Amino acid sequence: MDPHGTPSNPPAAAPSATPETATKPAEPEISDEQILAAEAAIRDAEARANELVSVPLPLETLVHEYAENAPFLRKIERLRGTATHYRRCRGDGNCFYRAFVYAWYERVLHDPTKYLARAKADLAAAKQLLLNVGFQLLVIEDFLDVAEDTLRALESRAIYDDDMLLSRFQSDEVSNAVVVLFRFVTSAFLQAHADDYLPFVLEYADDMGTYCAHHVEAMGRDADHLHIMAVSRQFAVNMAVTYLDGSAGDEATVHKFEGDDAHPDDVIGLLYRPGHYDLIYRRV
Repeated sequence: MDPHGTPSNPPAAAPSATPETATKPAEPEISDEQILAAEAAIRDAEARANELVSVPLPLETLVHEYAENAPFLRKIERLRGTATHYRRCRGDGNCFYRAFVYAWYERVLHDPTKYLARAKADLAAAKQLLLNVGFQLLVIEDFLDVAEDTLRALESRAIYDDDMLLSRFQSDEVSNAVVVLFRFVTSAFLQAHADDYLPFVLEYADDMGTYCAHHVEAMGRDADHLHIMAVSRQFAVNMAVTYLDGSAGDEATVHKFEGDDAHPDDVIGLLYRPGHYDLIYRRV
């Protein structure tokens, strides 16, 4: 009864929640940064599953890899007539630098009379260039030490065959240290020649220093034509980059980069597939 003695009806029972009426908890929002980080983690895991630098591989390996890709297969078939084998480099965004660095030391191993003194002079010039554009010695010296130690090991024959050189560059500590150094040198070259190259980077940055800090010096950032041009010129090495892609025609296009005062026969071969560089060895 209510306070006035009037009988009252019992309160109606609250309706029970059903799957249709139950309130679902809000799903957490995922930011663009989290998506990019997750994608990067997946790529890094896939990259770590591969060696930093592989043993020499027959081009037949590419035939199996692209068995369902007719445009690639036509180009690979023609490539087998001009190249003997290739080496894979880990697809971690550093593949261009790793491929170039390995080839740069490899030629010292195979022909020290021609390349050893020159390589030592190249490192000395690279050090001076770095200091001239404002890199601190404290920042570069550890990476430079690894690069110089590797040359000394070749000179003393502590490294005397391909297996020993490969073993050295399958070490993260050694391989990555030299890659960092060569990234720094590429940055220093571009900054020293900013007047020549700034128009090519304005899409990404307002000045060459900012561009280099974010796109050249940072590990894991892919190289493009500008980086290849800088390396080729600084180290006076010609590079022939064979493009393996799905474009029309049976021949893979070869883009050539000429180093300052480089001998015409002094060429390092690279194999480019979309987003990735490997080393390729041409028939002589």
